[in-house]
Amino acid sequence: MAFFSLEHASDPRHSSLASSLAGLRARAIASWQRHRAERVLESLSYDTLKDIGFPSVDMARKDTQEK
Repeated sequence: MAFFSLEHASDPRHSSLASSLAGLRARAIASWQRHRAERVLESLSYDTLKDIGFPSVDMARKDTQEK
């Protein structure tokens, strides 16, 4: 009877493997979405980036020089 119970018990290794694969898949999808968003931002013109609030290169240099 004990053998029968052990034979049909759920194996915790499979669930941890499945959850780690699901986590890996979620991280890969999030990484790909960030990559696509960065590519879209890089393709925008300087004026458009300025309009949506990205700092210009000159402003970034002034901030580092002031510190």
